[in-house]
Amino acid sequence: MPLTSSDADNVQKWSPIVISALALWSAISVHGAEPGTLRPVLQEHCFKCHNAEKQKGGIDLTTFTDEKSVLKKFKVWQRVVEAVSNGEMPPDREKFPAPAGVALVQDVKRILARLDSDDPLVIDPGPSLVRRLSRAEYNFAMRDLTGLDMDFSVQFGMPSDSTGSSFENVAAALNLPPALLEKYFGAADLALVRLFGEADPAWDSKPDWARKPNAAQLKLARSAFFAGLPEAADRAASAKFVGQFARRAWRRTLEVTEVERLMKLYDAALAKGAAPRVALRQTLKPVLVSPEFLFRIELDRTPAKPVAGGRMAAGPVSDLELAVRLSFFLWSSIPDEELLRLAEANQLSQPAVLTAQVKRLLADDRAKRFTSGFFMNWLAANKVNEARPSTEFFPVFNDALKRAMRAEVEAFCENLRTEDRPVLDLIASDYTFVNGDLAKLYGLTGVTAKDVQRVALLPEQHRGGVLGMGAILASTSHTHRTSPTQRGKWVLEVLFGNPPPPPPANAGMFKDEKRSKEPKDFRDKLAQHASDPVCASCHAKLDPLGFALDNYNAIGEWRATSADLDTHGKLPTGEQLAGADDLRKLLWARRDQFVRNVIAQLLTYALGRELDYFDQGQITRIRAAAASEGDKLSALVLGVVNSYPFRHRRIMDEPADPTRKTTAAN
Repeated sequence: MPLTSSDADNVQKWSPIVISALALWSAISVHGAEPGTLRPVLQEHCFKCHNAEKQKGGIDLTTFTDEKSVLKKFKVWQRVVEAVSNGEMPPDREKFPAPAGVALVQDVKRILARLDSDDPLVIDPGPSLVRRLSRAEYNFAMRDLTGLDMDFSVQFGMPSDSTGSSFENVAAALNLPPALLEKYFGAADLALVRLFGEADPAWDSKPDWARKPNAAQLKLARSAFFAGLPEAADRAASAKFVGQFARRAWRRTLEVTEVERLMKLYDAALAKGAAPRVALRQTLKPVLVSPEFLFRIELDRTPAKPVAGGRMAAGPVSDLELAVRLSFFLWSSIPDEELLRLAEANQLSQPAVLTAQVKRLLADDRAKRFTSGFFMNWLAANKVNEARPSTEFFPVFNDALKRAMRAEVEAFCENLRTEDRPVLDLIASDYTFVNGDLAKLYGLTGVTAKDVQRVALLPEQHRGGVLGMGAILASTSHTHRTSPTQRGKWVLEVLFGNPPPPPPANAGMFKDEKRSKEPKDFRDKLAQHASDPVCASCHAKLDPLGFALDNYNAIGEWRATSADLDTHGKLPTGEQLAGADDLRKLLWARRDQFVRNVIAQLLTYALGRELDYFDQGQITRIRAAAASEGDKLSALVLGVVNSYPFRHRRIMDEPADPTRKTTAAN
């Protein structure tokens, strides 16, 4: 991978810290030197500022001992390369010769290029996860399983899942506290009491929402739920019903012995004098509180085999596991009958069948949950409900307008799904969705309805794509003004997947000490704050992006450029921005980076885990395939579904359970 002339030109600006760190990898790869022999180089140039205690810039270079450690922390090295290329480093530019720097950067590029290769080191599906259903997934699974139109999480006070990620389905934080398990028991009781239509003293004291469901909807739910079960069902018919219910709830074929274990509860209830229907209800409850329902568990089938390099063995997921992964990805819920039957027949993994099922699931109304679960959380559009702008300063920013702003984003993303639009519409489109209130705020005419509707946009209206949407602009503002730093952070973090490092303590506070020059306005005050060396590098990236959006006030209303409004800025890369239109052009110029980020977010959402270094090559492969399809949403989704980590799993050391039989109960 040869260097360009610009690489060579930048060498003179590189910091000794960066150059010396890169020298380590050049020596390892070119000379085969042992890491220990290079300690003096690191100690002289790097360790003083980049060690475990100091970690200047959040980087500890003492941890990098071989190429694998570089790959594992590839984002650190991408930051280093970016900082050098943008001229952000070094603070002292005269301590290292240029020729050595050219060779070193070339070697780092060679190492990072392995991320996109077929090297066994970077072919890994990632850790095998045991995932509790998220709050949303539990709600949808209960609805699809019982037919009841209820929000169990709200009715039983189930806490929201706070994972530290954009998405609530990331497995790392989905634990099961005892209080939540108790709520699951209560929800199972309520669902079954409603379906079986029996008086139950345990619910006599419940509020009206628990005792008085919608009669018409409940009748439909009961009719569908008990379809095929005779009114006076005998034990055999009841056993078949229990087996089918557990099959859907547990998302797999049950063995005869498993159904018989459940039916022992049925027999015990009858022996105590319970009516058959009561006994049946009591038999179904354990199904709804079982780990098989509340968790997504993929059982190991074979012992691991040794793999060169100490890498864990991996194998394809079963068709049933694939069905579960697919349904929770696109429906946030359990597979339907068609998906289950294809999986049980081992047909789902056939390429043509899988493609057809992905398209079927995407076209189904249940895929609205994908829009809400993925797009609304990734774009942080849900945060408009807690946006800071106050009605004291912006009287029109009421709950109705917030709902319209949220509806605009949701309708726009739903349109991507239903019309299979390119995801690039998110950064450049000639349409949006507004109602009367939002149209008035945006200065659009001809819309008065309460519900949002699609409208065509002209360039001079300065809308199109998420940058012009009120939900994004309001949720990145303060009480009475815009926040260029927050808006710039949103662009970097959400659209490019490149969040700045966490700010140091008290970084958000303006200092009060007297200066030789008093700030003349907010922009000047922010510039003085950003001149602090601790803050400067991040603000140089964030603030020009945010100020480019300053024609939009704190709630997204357009205001013309004036003497009091300066939307100009210069990025560390040298690019000049004069407003929102220039920022849109910048996004379009970097659309490949944007699409890669969309793919990365989709993979994170689909896999339920944060991505790692071995996932980067998958992003490259999906990107190449999607580009040939015009970057349509379905192409990205199919790329994720066909990716190595979605179709494979690590095989652990424990052997398969020898007691498990293969005889089906149905």
